[in-house]
Order: sequence, then C-alpha cells, then structure tokens
Amino acid sequence: MKKIIIITLMLSGIVFLISCSRKSPTENPLKFEVVTYQKQSEGFDSLRDDNCAKIKIEFPQILSFENGLVKEKINNSISDLFAQDILGGNKSNDFETQMNSFIEEYESLIKEFPDAYQSWFIEITGEVKLNKGNIFSIDYMEYSFTGGAHPNTFVTFRNFNLLDGEEIVLDQIISTDEQSELTKIAEAEFRKLKELTSDADLGQAGFWFENNKFYLNDNFLITDSSLVFYYNNYEITAYAFGPTELTIPYSKIKPLIREKTLLKGLIE
Repeated sequence: MKKIIIITLMLSGIVFLISCSRKSPTENPLKFEVVTYQKQSEGFDSLRDDNCAKIKIEFPQILSFENGLVKEKINNSISDLFAQDILGGNKSNDFETQMNSFIEEYESLIKEFPDAYQSWFIEITGEVKLNKGNIFSIDYMEYSFTGGAHPNTFVTFRNFNLLDGEEIVLDQIISTDEQSELTKIAEAEFRKLKELTSDADLGQAGFWFENNKFYLNDNFLITDSSLVFYYNNYEITAYAFGPTELTIPYSKIKPLIREKTLLKGLIE
C-alpha cells in the first residue's frame, strides 16, 4: 500500500522583518518559517474524498533570532503545543509517527467495516499573529472529524516574550488589582457583541457562565490594537451558537495597562 508523506519547509513563507528602509521602534530581527506535515490514506482522490483519511499539521518555527536560547525555548514550546495525542494515543511531537497512527487507525476501521463510507480528517494549523518589539504571538487552530454528529474545532493563543522566551500571562499586562475593572469593560463589549442590554440575564440569553456571572478566560491574543479573548465551542454556550471572539481595544483599557509592560510599545 503506497502512502504519501509530504514534509515541506515552506521557505517561501519565511517572513523577513529586516527592511532596507528606516526601521520603526517595533521592528525586530526575527525570521520564521512555516513547517508542514501532511499524509493521506490510499485511494485519495481530490474529486472524491468521502471515503479517505487526511491529516495536516502546520506551524511556525523561528528560523533565526539574535538570542539562540530564546529561539530554542519558543520553538520547543510551539512544537509541544502542536504535538498530538491522536485518537487517545500518547502525546508526541514525532509528527510522522502520529500521522501514521492516524491513517492506520482509519484503515483498520475501513477494513473491519468496508461499507462504512466516511472520511476522517485532522487539520491543525498555526499562524503568526504578531511579531513586533519583544512580542511573538501565534494561534493554534484545530479542525477535525473522526465520526459523530459534526466536526470539532478548537482555537488557542500563545504570546511569547522575546526577552526570555516565556509565555506572557495576563497579570504581566494588567495587575490583578485592575482586572475586575478589565472584566467590567470586557462584559460591556461582550454584551454589545451579543446584542444584549446591560441588565439582560446571561443565563436566560443562553450563556453558561458560572454563577451566571461574566468572566474572562486565559485564552487571549495580543494584537497591534487590542486584546482578543476566545471562548471555544461548548465553553460558554451551546455548539449551535459557535465560538466567541471578544475584542477589547487598547483605547478602552489604556489606564489599566501596567506602566512597564511589553504592550507599551503598541499603545504609545
């Protein structure tokens, strides 16, 4: 049985952030590449894919940076994030083995139930969302189907400090003393997004916040202009209502942001 494994380094996707023109204060010398792993079961036909299995894992890795230890630390963190425990197996960043396991599991199913006629797929992709100053932010997006009522989706964000390679946590941006005010502002933005009045009952509106009280989760992204909080399917409401992406502009929380924080270069 012929299987196809494609491992590509999409060098054409390497982003060079060094310009010959005048540099802005937020530019940095970091360069990255997108690494792609793909595999599909035998008999795959691009015109008919209702009885096959496909898997794709794609994520950014830092190609070069002035601090080699930081580069290695962040690359390892990203690789670990994209490591999979496919179909209940052991989590591993041996991506070739993981892909093989996925395809073999599917082929075993088809062998046992030859008239099943179903497709399996896993597509896991990561994109660099911000690379400025000392911040390197990415997303992780998973879209998969291995049987059931509907495909599954999951999104998470990671923001890295290029000074030490550590993940940035919310407390480093806004102190715990100010986070109650951040939550109030975020709730106002949430109600606006969901077209709810300021006194509308969240539970009656279909949301599952504990004790019927709005809260921010830890899944946030740092962008040029805002903090973005993401609630996945089933986290705060039914699957039918989809995920929630809540954007909080810096302009609305500027007084709350710590004086000495990596965000200052974005909001000044």
